[in-house]
Amino acid sequence: MSGTQLSNLRKLGGLASRNKVVLIMVLVITSLVVTGFVWAHKRVNIIADGKNISIKTIYNKPEEILAQANIYLGPNDECRLSTPTLVNNTTIEVYRSIPVAVTVNGKTEVINTGKPTAGELAASLGFSKENSRVIPSEDTRLTSMMDVKIVTVTEKLVTQKLPLESQIIRQPDNSMETGVEETAQIGEAGQKEVHFKVSFEDGHEVSREVIDEKVLTPAKPQIIRVGTRDTVETSRGAMRFRQIYRMEATAYNPTDGSGAGITASGIPARHGIVAVDPAVIPLGSRVFIPGYGLALAADTGGAIRGHRIDLCMESYGEASSFGRRMVKVYVIAD
Repeated sequence: MSGTQLSNLRKLGGLASRNKVVLIMVLVITSLVVTGFVWAHKRVNIIADGKNISIKTIYNKPEEILAQANIYLGPNDECRLSTPTLVNNTTIEVYRSIPVAVTVNGKTEVINTGKPTAGELAASLGFSKENSRVIPSEDTRLTSMMDVKIVTVTEKLVTQKLPLESQIIRQPDNSMETGVEETAQIGEAGQKEVHFKVSFEDGHEVSREVIDEKVLTPAKPQIIRVGTRDTVETSRGAMRFRQIYRMEATAYNPTDGSGAGITASGIPARHGIVAVDPAVIPLGSRVFIPGYGLALAADTGGAIRGHRIDLCMESYGEASSFGRRMVKVYVIAD
């Protein structure tokens, strides 16, 4: 074989090898394209206009997939994906625009919206959870002509100077009789500065919370001395009493009235017998009247009602001299 023939054979062998490589590359690329095309197909579920549709698609945009199913969105229609991104078995749900009556700050307007919930509708109108409250609740599904109220919520810091109330301190005092009270110190209100966080809904205050407060001027307490002594000095020594009354006193002598000198209790009238209203001081009670002494409540009288008492004297002169005056009446304890 000559050198020329050998050279030609080598050229033919190289060409055949290159053609084989090219063929293999074409087959690989074709396989990848076909496989990729198959992989690109995904199944998507569509819920729209009361129908459930399942299709295979190579598209990645919801609008393109909907168009493939001959479903088109109007100006205010919206759709939602069941997954964060469009993948195999994603569900696309279409929400058609419906009229909804929206009330804000007392004004109602009907708007067309494709938002699925009351909360999303409020958000689309520029209201956030921080500055509004939606009625009904945010996750409520919207229906045609539903009433939705968006309450504007605002907060404001308010500082006020307020009076600080004076406390009342009651101090027991055994030097004074039970029932007697005496003001030892007059109270005076102070002043405090209070910082509030005030919440408003549609411009109306609904609550306020105290954030901080400080005393500017301390309050001066009112001090009241309260008597605790339950004894009174009589001609027979100290005696315990259970009640003190201030009464209007008059005097009579045993021969007044019918002239028989017999009391309502059936005992003779004399010094030391007094007429009372039994509804105030029961008959049979022992009493002590300063300036008159110890006595027995044993008589009544037509004019003796409430806090009135009639003291029996030994003579008309004594009764006349006594006249009418205010007296303390101690009801002696049993």
